[in-house]
Amino acid sequence: MVDKMKSETGLKLALEAAGLSKSSYYYKGKEQRTGQRQGSPLDPTLTNILLSFKGYELTLGYRKAMDYIDFTLDRGHYNHKKVYHHMYELKMLQPKRIKKQGKPKKELAFYSPLKSNVRWEADLSYVFYGTGTAHAFIVIDTYDKEVIGKYFSMRARAAEAVVALDRAVADRFGDGVPDGFEVIMRVDRGCQYTAEEFCLAAKKRPWLVIEYCGVQAPNDKPYVESWFACYKREEVYRNDYQNFWEAKTGFESYVSWYNNIRPHGSLGNISPVTFRAGGFRESNVQVEMMERSETEKVSTFQELFLSKN
Repeated sequence: MVDKMKSETGLKLALEAAGLSKSSYYYKGKEQRTGQRQGSPLDPTLTNILLSFKGYELTLGYRKAMDYIDFTLDRGHYNHKKVYHHMYELKMLQPKRIKKQGKPKKELAFYSPLKSNVRWEADLSYVFYGTGTAHAFIVIDTYDKEVIGKYFSMRARAAEAVVALDRAVADRFGDGVPDGFEVIMRVDRGCQYTAEEFCLAAKKRPWLVIEYCGVQAPNDKPYVESWFACYKREEVYRNDYQNFWEAKTGFESYVSWYNNIRPHGSLGNISPVTFRAGGFRESNVQVEMMERSETEKVSTFQELFLSKN
C-alpha cells in the first residue's frame, strides 16, 4: 500500500497514513527481499543435541540447558545466547513465570546455612489422580537442596510426616547422631506438624529443633515451597495420572531426577548430590553466606509441646 501511495503523495505522507515508521518500512522491505528472517543459521550439532532431549530434560530453561549440555552430557560448551536462539527457533523455550504481588506479612528471619545438616525444611502437597488425591511429604536440606526424606501416600496424617522425618534422619545420620549436633527444621502450622504424634517423634531427638512458620507465610520456608513448585510444573502438570500408582511412580522418578541429575541454579547448575559430594564449580556458584544469629534458634516447639501435655 505504501509503495502505491508514495508515488503520488511522497514517502512521508504515505507512512503517516499507513501508521508506519520509516525504519519499520525499510526493515520489512529488506526481510521480504531476502525471503527469510534475519539471523544466523542454526548449528546442526547443537540442533541435534537439543532435539535429543526427552522427559524431564524438556523442562530445562536455556541457561540450565547450556550447562547441562556442557557438564552433564559433556557435549561441549555453547554460549547462552546461541542456546537461546536455537531453543527459540525450535520452540523449546519455557514459558515466562510472572511473580504475583502478595500482601506484606511478618516473616521469620532469613537464613543461609554454611554447610549441610544445619537447616531443614518440611512440607506436604496434594497430587490429583484419576479418582482421588494423593499427598507428597518431603524433607529438604536448605544448603545442598537435596530431598533427604520423602513419603507418598493416599493419606495426610501426622504419621506420614513422621515417616518422612525418620527417612531424612536415616539418610543423613544412619544409626547415630554426633554429640552436640543440632539441626533446625522449619515446618508450617498444619495439623500434621502440630499433632502430638509428630511432636513426640521430634522430642525423641534432642538434637532436632522444630521451628514453626507464621500463619499463611509460605516465604518462611522458601526452599521446600520452591521444590514443590518445580515438582508440580515439571512432573505433575505434564501428566494425567489415572491411578495412585502412576502418581507415586512419577513422584519417585522426579525425586531421583531432582537429586541426581537436574541442574540447580543456586548450586551453579549442577545437581544437589554432585554439589554435596564437592563437585561444585567455584567460579559459578554464588551462595550468599550468612552467620546464623542466636535469635534464629528460638523455636515455638517447646511452648507448643508443653501446651499439649
